[in-house]
Amino acid sequence: MPYWWHGIGRENMEKLLPLTKEDSLKMSFRELSDRAVAELKTGNTATGLSILEQLYRLYPNEYNIVANLGTAYELNGNKNKALEFLKKAVSIKPLSHFGSEWIHIRILEEELATSPNYKNIINLGISDYQKWLTDKTYRFPRPADSLKLQIAYQLHERIKFIAPPNKTIGQLVTDFADIVSKTDSLGAAKEFYQFALSYDPTLRDTIAVRIKGVEFSQKEVKNTFRWATIVWAIPLLALILIFFAWLKSMRNQKRTEQ
Repeated sequence: MPYWWHGIGRENMEKLLPLTKEDSLKMSFRELSDRAVAELKTGNTATGLSILEQLYRLYPNEYNIVANLGTAYELNGNKNKALEFLKKAVSIKPLSHFGSEWIHIRILEEELATSPNYKNIINLGISDYQKWLTDKTYRFPRPADSLKLQIAYQLHERIKFIAPPNKTIGQLVTDFADIVSKTDSLGAAKEFYQFALSYDPTLRDTIAVRIKGVEFSQKEVKNTFRWATIVWAIPLLALILIFFAWLKSMRNQKRTEQ
């Protein structure tokens, strides 16, 4: 979870000095692109967008500029433009961001939909959480480890720019927790579910069902371990009893011989 907050915090970025024309002339296009991202992080989205639009006119095929411009349009509320530039960025560098930009594209497509359903972004296809959690035949839409990495990266990028509440982030964290609960740690999943609520309180009922399911599964695991211990203990106890019976028999035999 700390990875999601990794990077330069707003408390430091707010100390940026105004960018003068003289300063901008001394900076490379990469430095100017980074400066634009800094402006976006501190909430100066119009300034960041202006810098990136100027850079794009000079470097229309530079991946970082195209990708950052897409983010700038998104933060400025122009999601159609954001989607256009994000798709162009992916066409330039398909495997960027650990190949996770398909999630960013799906986010924008869903947010632009007439009736958005944020579950469709990752689309784990969970209808009954408890059954899904124990379903051995279930197959993730993409390899689980890749999905976790890609969702984590997208959360890392979005949380730096977007404060709660936000339904998209709430759903992504829930999806991440779902994968963790099925593949890794039930205990860790509970923490992620609770974090999801901080971004989308309307998920309260959904999260309550999941936490209840996790607690039930944890109890089942403990019970299974307890019964497994008993099952293994029975033959061990029998072996010990046989051993002591054998010792007693040997002692009786010696007494008889004497």
